[in-house]
Amino acid sequence: STALTGCTGKPAPSAAYSAAQAETALAKGKSGKAIEHAETSVLASPRDAAARSLLANAYLQGGRFQSAATTYTEAIQLGDTGSRTIISLALSQIAMGDQTGALATLDQFQSTLDPADYGLALALAGRPDAGVQVMGNALRGGQNTPKVRQNLAYAYALAGNWAAARVMAAEDVPADQLGD
Repeated sequence: STALTGCTGKPAPSAAYSAAQAETALAKGKSGKAIEHAETSVLASPRDAAARSLLANAYLQGGRFQSAATTYTEAIQLGDTGSRTIISLALSQIAMGDQTGALATLDQFQSTLDPADYGLALALAGRPDAGVQVMGNALRGGQNTPKVRQNLAYAYALAGNWAAARVMAAEDVPADQLGD
């Protein structure tokens, strides 16, 4: 033990410190540094769902979609069932080409998701008509927000209904910028 005492270096950073460093790196678009700090945070606190979600966000920003999907799933298993985590898991699955998995994720958590997010994710997962229906119902139900309208416009475009997409986008985009 005397020989090993001299081998100890400085202590590992705390989970909170590493998480804060990861969030700063994410905000600056430095996904590599964010991943490094977030992994350190998870190592320091392996049962922390928020740390897992942060690591998954870093993986997603860094284009590591399989790692992101796996880590979002772990975060959900640890108790983070927030809508951002669920939608991000579905987006990771979509990015990997796993539309079936994304649709299953969305179906499982449908009741907890905002219709604008849920509808757009459906559209991105290959079911634009279902996404249009979800957001159209939300709009008719009184959820007349720019987010719903613009996500609906995007879903219309994904469905190939460019006329409806243009009309919906015109609600929030100035006429001289609509073509762009």
